[in-house]
Amino acid sequence: MKTVFFFLLGFVLITTSCKKDGAADVQPGSNPGGSLPTAVVGKWMYGSFSMADFWTYNGTYAGKPFELAVVFDFKANGTYEKYFVSSARDYSCRTEAFTYEKGIVKFSEADGSFTCTPTEGKYRGFYSCVPSRNIDRSMEKSEMKVQTYYYELKTGSNGKPTIVVRFNRADENVSTFLPTSW
Repeated sequence: MKTVFFFLLGFVLITTSCKKDGAADVQPGSNPGGSLPTAVVGKWMYGSFSMADFWTYNGTYAGKPFELAVVFDFKANGTYEKYFVSSARDYSCRTEAFTYEKGIVKFSEADGSFTCTPTEGKYRGFYSCVPSRNIDRSMEKSEMKVQTYYYELKTGSNGKPTIVVRFNRADENVSTFLPTSW
């Protein structure tokens, strides 16, 4: 009986004291990134990427059409995920780039900004004509740059919400992000 008791006690101690590698330090009910306006929680996309494939007239697979998109996925707990997707076909060569980052986001409604602090990320690149240049690797710490964006919540011409984003407060050029899901 003592053996069973000590075995169970040891099992409980081991399983409750270990933390998985890479486990988030976010505790239930905590908000690591500060407050987010409830209107921004969710996925927002600038540009578009194809969920379909393109086939030529002779029936051969040609890949996806041109794609260029940036997606922010703002979570209610103050974290975010950001996706960058780009692909193009030129002279029978296909080039694709995919960047993913994840981290903490802090919104400042007072100055109309949000700051993304990445904690992890990944790069993938595909070059059909020069496969030796393909990449698939994690971001290095030196590549994870804190970025502040300036935003306005607006209603688009279609009556749906948008987030208008600038890289600098005085920029004339803007990127309009629309709500999306997948």
